[in-house]
Amino acid sequence: MCMRVSFQVTYALYRGECLLSGAFKDAVKHQALEPRGDELVGRFFGVRMSRDGRALEGCLRVSYKQRGLLVMLLEELRRRKIPSRVVYKSKGNVVLQFKHSRVCSFCPLIHATEGFVPKTMLATPLGLLLEFVSQRKHHLDSNLFEVLVSGRADEMMDYMLTPREQEILHYAYSRGYFSQPRGATLNQIAAELGMSKSALSEVLRSAIGKVVTAYMRHDLPHLIVARILERRCATVKTDDKE
Repeated sequence: MCMRVSFQVTYALYRGECLLSGAFKDAVKHQALEPRGDELVGRFFGVRMSRDGRALEGCLRVSYKQRGLLVMLLEELRRRKIPSRVVYKSKGNVVLQFKHSRVCSFCPLIHATEGFVPKTMLATPLGLLLEFVSQRKHHLDSNLFEVLVSGRADEMMDYMLTPREQEILHYAYSRGYFSQPRGATLNQIAAELGMSKSALSEVLRSAIGKVVTAYMRHDLPHLIVARILERRCATVKTDDKE
């Protein structure tokens, strides 16, 4: 029998200086806003060192609450001599391609942290924020990171589908339920699965809600940070009561 492995998810702020996250912080300040942390957020993807090993290059999916924040961010990047260009744009978010040649010696974007695998890396007005996954509850180096929240993966990643939701969502998809026109009706799928229409509808609604939540958080990174801050506040309040 396979044993289920429990993973730990930890969100932590990098204590070192980061020019990229500094641009996010100053962009918020220029808008005369008190940084909360989720006003302007960028999620890194496709990050790598340049061929000559002298620069960090990649993409940032940036989401923002006010367009003025994006304008100021682009200005701050120019001021820091970090070349960037918009390669994708939609309402409330853009994808920036950048090249950064002044990388810190311990930059967690490119240097490994023993026992931890970075899942999500975010540039925020609070600093560089990383989501780490570890097989057990390791302790991050407190000289390099400030842990905001930490917990079991099934608690922290509340958008994860249950095995039953995965099975039913996959079956409905493969039967063409989400196609236009539909390949099968809810009644047909319910009959094929041997369950009532209302029970099937409830499972699909829950699964679709989680899929949408995952999409929104990853497509609009500031929603990830908002969620982390909510959890952090809840943890602080609980500790105060105790």
